[in-house]
Amino acid sequence: MADDSPRVKVVYGGSWDETVVALALGEPPIPVSPVLSPVLTVDGLIESDATEWLAHVFERTGGTKTSAAQADRICVLAEFLLEKNCSLRGATRKHIVAYVKHRTVSDARVSGATWHRDRSAIKPFYEWLRETYGIPLPFTLDVIHTPWGQKTSMREGRNVPRNSAAGTPIEPSQVPELLAAAWRIGHDGQLSTTNRTGARDAAFVSLGLACGARADTLTHLTIYELPDPSTPGDLVEMRLPGAISKTGREARLPAFRSHLQRVYDYANPAGGARRLLLKGWTPENPIQVAEPPSPKFQGIIDTKGIRRFFNEMTAEERRRLVTPEGEPAILFLAAGKGSPLAYKTAEELTGDISKLAEANATASHKSFPHIHTHDLRHTYATHLAALFMLGVATGPGRDMHGRPHRVDIRSAVQMACMGLGHINEATTTLYIQQVGMMILRYSANDFLGRA
Repeated sequence: MADDSPRVKVVYGGSWDETVVALALGEPPIPVSPVLSPVLTVDGLIESDATEWLAHVFERTGGTKTSAAQADRICVLAEFLLEKNCSLRGATRKHIVAYVKHRTVSDARVSGATWHRDRSAIKPFYEWLRETYGIPLPFTLDVIHTPWGQKTSMREGRNVPRNSAAGTPIEPSQVPELLAAAWRIGHDGQLSTTNRTGARDAAFVSLGLACGARADTLTHLTIYELPDPSTPGDLVEMRLPGAISKTGREARLPAFRSHLQRVYDYANPAGGARRLLLKGWTPENPIQVAEPPSPKFQGIIDTKGIRRFFNEMTAEERRRLVTPEGEPAILFLAAGKGSPLAYKTAEELTGDISKLAEANATASHKSFPHIHTHDLRHTYATHLAALFMLGVATGPGRDMHGRPHRVDIRSAVQMACMGLGHINEATTTLYIQQVGMMILRYSANDFLGRA
């Protein structure tokens, strides 16, 4: 049975029960403090260079936030190098140049801002490796004159614009093509006979289109956090929890009913495709739900009586969460073991689906843009702003003149900014540059999925 878990992982230490260990060993254990800094492992073995550097970062910054962010960035580099049969220490300039191309111009490209954050981890890691063990730098180090004095800069990948991947929002007419690709439907209209995860993948794409959540948030949402399907309206309020979001803040935003419906169909416990992915998998140290959420409490109560708010539950806690029936509570599951879908798999999901959509379009003498999960976020913001520009009311209430509440484009940007969790309104503005062109070609019914 195939295992879709990544070979390179970031592991965190934690508290342990000495009583349980003593029962297992038959004698009291040696008191050992848990490792607080991130640990990088490759195929289950500790990668000593990265782990030692991360401990240095943890001690220098005095907390987990910076070291955890750097760990994630070095983890991606290590995974790339592993595919090239190379270790972190063995990387050469050729490997770094290949990684720059992989992260900035390939099908797996990331935003310019993300790439600059990658560089902010690669440069200090290899500088530390040189100072500590005398390992030559695998890149060129330049001295740059700035208003604040001389600074050293990694030459490779330096000139990538920070807003180079502002986003590729797809148009309403392209949504069915992307969903057909998610179902593994070819250009001939035939469903692949080997498809076992089409409904899950279509639901993943649909949820991204419905609420604009980032890949990490989509991966770790639970079955309990979808809006009530009986809620009326084409736009329904949805909450995105803060603990697994980039900004750490809860977002409440209008979600597209038409896209959510596909997610409801997938998650339906009676006849949805999600039940076919359940394989009896259970996590270590499960957190079992005793009481599901209620209108007065946005969270669950576990069998120990602990109240756990969705907004405060970490990704690790969510992956341990099981329903009263003992099934995983995470919405999206892996096909092999029925375990929660690995984040790396989820991150690559939309890009892989997009490749099939592109192939289908080429076979039909058409074109389709290559997109990633983050582009679903751009699509959500663009379509929402277009609806507001077309005069769709923002809610059921009326203004002081008895007219439905409507907004202009600036207000639409501000609303999308708050919903997407952007601190800077200019970031949202980048997302919706194509609104003006879209509203000339499509109606409100098109954006709402009624057409």
